[in-house]
Amino acid sequence: MNHLHLVIPVFDDWPSLQMLLTEIDRLADETGLRMAVTVVNDGSNTPADPWIPELAALRHIEKLELLHLFTNMGHQRAIAIGLCAAVEEDDAEAIMILDADGEDSPAAIPKFLEAARNSRDFCVVARRGKRIESLTFKASYRLYKLLFRILTGKQINFGNFCLLSRNYARRLVRVAELWNNLPAAVLRSKLPIHSIEVDRTQRYAGKSKMNLTSLVVHGLSGISVYAETIFVRLLISVLGLFGLSAVTILTVAVLRFFFPLHATPGWATTVSFGVIIILVQALSLTLSFILMLLNSRVQRSIIPFAEYAAFIDCRQNLLGAQDDDRPISASANAVAVAVEALLRR
Repeated sequence: MNHLHLVIPVFDDWPSLQMLLTEIDRLADETGLRMAVTVVNDGSNTPADPWIPELAALRHIEKLELLHLFTNMGHQRAIAIGLCAAVEEDDAEAIMILDADGEDSPAAIPKFLEAARNSRDFCVVARRGKRIESLTFKASYRLYKLLFRILTGKQINFGNFCLLSRNYARRLVRVAELWNNLPAAVLRSKLPIHSIEVDRTQRYAGKSKMNLTSLVVHGLSGISVYAETIFVRLLISVLGLFGLSAVTILTVAVLRFFFPLHATPGWATTVSFGVIIILVQALSLTLSFILMLLNSRVQRSIIPFAEYAAFIDCRQNLLGAQDDDRPISASANAVAVAVEALLRR
């Protein structure tokens, strides 16, 4: 394998991205790999213009494209859009996804390539070893993995840092769940997964945008990919509750009628009605959720590969050959920025 395409989402993290691209450029020089890079600007508030002139120092990256999204789509959807663009744009043998902050170290790329060697199709994911994060974040992430295992019956021990063969990437971008969560979509697509242990490294600069709210939303998005499985398990639990309720009511009735001396007046009725109310509420909610889920199956799914172009405002080719025939939807200001970037080269 000698041609690799990297997809990097970024939101207001331009200094880190600059350092990351420098590391990637150095790696391309050392390994002789042909590397193309797609950076997805996820509606950043900080403009990329001051950072663009620094690209002149990059000598070994074959192609660098910057996709500007109309608005902030969120980390996972930015990844989905970048992956779709990478699949459509060139004939790279493999596509790698990594974050812009440096925590996904480019130094691990040869390890991924070694794991995929001699395989025509592959999906290599990073199983985290050492993590440089706060105790709260680590505890929350462990809780997320535990809940994911309990609710879905699947084990998830990897994140966004992964390497996909071109064929597997083409399959993945047609999985609707990719909009919600990349790791869960990989599991849902039933791609054969090979995991390797990779330590998470220190950020290059700035602070992480991931807070407790973002982590909760990320976790729920991953779990939602297996909504059918969760609702079936919930229904089974309610049926178990129904059986337990029946036994409880029967026990109350036996105590009330056969051992009246040990009963407090009115307690049997109170317990029985309380159990019935809980059971009816649980059963009603579960059936409502299941019917809503089944009804949603007839709705049109959003396939990332078919829809992603609608979210792109402008595509800037910053390094490498230009393709003037590609359709680009851009505002006049975005076009001016692209022209200015090309003139600076």
